[in-house]
Amino acid sequence: MHMKVLVFSGTTEGREISQFLADKGVSVTVCVATEYGNMVMPADSRIEVRTGRLSEEQMAQMVPDYSFVIDATHPYAELVTKNIRSACNSEGVEYIRLLRPSISAGKVIEVNDTDEAVKYLNTVGGNILVTTGSKELDAFTGVSDYGTRIFARVLPTTEVVDKCTKLGFKGKNLICMQGPFSYEMNIATLKQTNARYLVTKDTGSAGGFKEKISAAEALGVTVVLISRTVESDGLTISHLKTVIMNKLGLCNHPQYGRFPLFIELTGKKVLVAGGGEIAARRVKTLLKFGADIYLVSPNLTPELQEMLNRKLFTYREGYYESWDIQNKFLAVAATDDRETNHKIYLDARQKGIQMSIADCREECSFYFPAIFEFDGIVGGLVSKNGDNHSLVKSVAERIRWNFI
Repeated sequence: MHMKVLVFSGTTEGREISQFLADKGVSVTVCVATEYGNMVMPADSRIEVRTGRLSEEQMAQMVPDYSFVIDATHPYAELVTKNIRSACNSEGVEYIRLLRPSISAGKVIEVNDTDEAVKYLNTVGGNILVTTGSKELDAFTGVSDYGTRIFARVLPTTEVVDKCTKLGFKGKNLICMQGPFSYEMNIATLKQTNARYLVTKDTGSAGGFKEKISAAEALGVTVVLISRTVESDGLTISHLKTVIMNKLGLCNHPQYGRFPLFIELTGKKVLVAGGGEIAARRVKTLLKFGADIYLVSPNLTPELQEMLNRKLFTYREGYYESWDIQNKFLAVAATDDRETNHKIYLDARQKGIQMSIADCREECSFYFPAIFEFDGIVGGLVSKNGDNHSLVKSVAERIRWNFI
């Protein structure tokens, strides 16, 4: 039976999963609420895009025509998610929620909603950069002297600009740009607006949340975080892709394992993203084979810091950005954030760079081996499908012991 899937999209992940489905030969219909949502969808004739907000009743009329429904709406679009779920339940159609993992934000002023944010901002002074979009911007007109104190960063569409202008946000206090934004762009914006407060939502890695938080921390700007409902019933994008592959019958393990190719690494530029124990192990192994390592991470383990003190690799303090992978021979993703590792996978795949993704073997183009050496002999062990690390480690240790 040919599979048809309905995607309700409002996020980067929604665009990505729609493209993934189309690439696998699935008929895809994507529903977006606005013309902007339509504009940012991939230009692909295999993907049908429908624009406009739908009621629960309209959704219920649509969903029976599809094999299953993916809810990839924004994590703060709680009412829309409720309506999609209810429509699927009433029609007996499988519903899958695509989750955008939350990120730890460190020291912030956390509030439950926009109204609480306004109440707090009325107790303090100074300029405010609001990055929560135009949908709830009218609530911020309740902030004292909002016309001069608040700088609103919103989407660059005519509809949005008209709405903001009518609310009294205009001139230099209206910043129209399309994100997500880099750490450097957030730094520049906070400096330009002389902001003492940053209002944001937890939009996850794909929404540029980490870059906003890091920029605010670097400048001593207080973050006012509008919290979101914790969702546990759903799948991350990597997990959902595996589920889709299973539904399509494409997840059988190949008959043949991967060829154990030995390559020259001396002087080759290798990206390592992450500053934890896994990254440290990868760095130590790569150094043995002469790799020129470029490591990016907001922090380092003591072991990595000691290696950095010895100038064994190049280090950039901060979160991974797409430009970190430029001109690299290999990429190793070993951060503790699934979405960052997945972004590295996408960037590496786009540029034709071989990659090892520590938390998702399905995204690895090569498996990082357990190495053993003795008297001119070098060996590297991996499991056939990259999924039995404990056995690989045990066998490598036994081989090393027998050589001693």
